[in-house]
This record gives sequence, structure tokens and C-alpha cells, in this order.
Amino acid sequence: MKTAQCNSVNFTPISPLILLSGDNDRTTTLLHDSLTDEGFQVQLAAGYHDLETLWQQRRHPMILLEVSGPQSVEAAVDTALSLKRQDPQQFVGYLADPVLHTSGLAGDAIFPRTPDQLACALRRHFGN
Repeated sequence: MKTAQCNSVNFTPISPLILLSGDNDRTTTLLHDSLTDEGFQVQLAAGYHDLETLWQQRRHPMILLEVSGPQSVEAAVDTALSLKRQDPQQFVGYLADPVLHTSGLAGDAIFPRTPDQLACALRRHFGN
């Protein structure tokens, strides 16, 4: 899917600040750069372990946890549950491939991991 089909040209940065983290530095950096290029406001945490520290310093309306494979599900869910215990209203979404959608991810949403599809899904989520 091309971003042009999602009206990226007309997109204005109305999204809330997103805190992005994951278990694969290369993938999360790629997603961060792609979303930033698309006009989203994204702060990158260097792994699940750094996410909570950044979140404590500045609350982010949306947290996205990139999950690269089945080996990462438990750590991602533990991170999400820890945040939800501190703030039950915190939006926590996952970036995961379809094969992981039934793996026990417990959060508010599951978005695709590919940059173009993710940008489109976030635009739909934010109602643009």
C-alpha cells in the first residue's frame, strides 16, 4: 500500500506525541524515521527497559510497542501491563505482524509493523 493512497500529502501533524519502543533497534528506528517523515510526532525509546523512564519524565498520550516476533511478546506485555497499572487510561498499542495477533498481546490496539501500513492505520485511528 502506498502512502499516497492514505492522503499523506494532506496530512497535518494533529496526532498526539507518540512514544515508540521495541525489541529490535533497527526496526524501531526505521519506524520512527518513517512516521516522523509522515508528520507524526514520535519519541523513540531505546528498548522496552528505557520506555518507562521516558514515560515517567513526560507522559505520552500514545505508546507503541514494536514486537518483532514471538520471543518478544512476554516482554512487551509485561511493559504494557506495568504502564497500565500506573495509569489505566494510558493508550498502549502494539506493532506486530498478523501472525502475532493471537499471541496474547494485551493492550488497546494492534497496528501493522510496515511503515506505509502503520502510517495509514494511525491516520485512520486519529480520524484523519
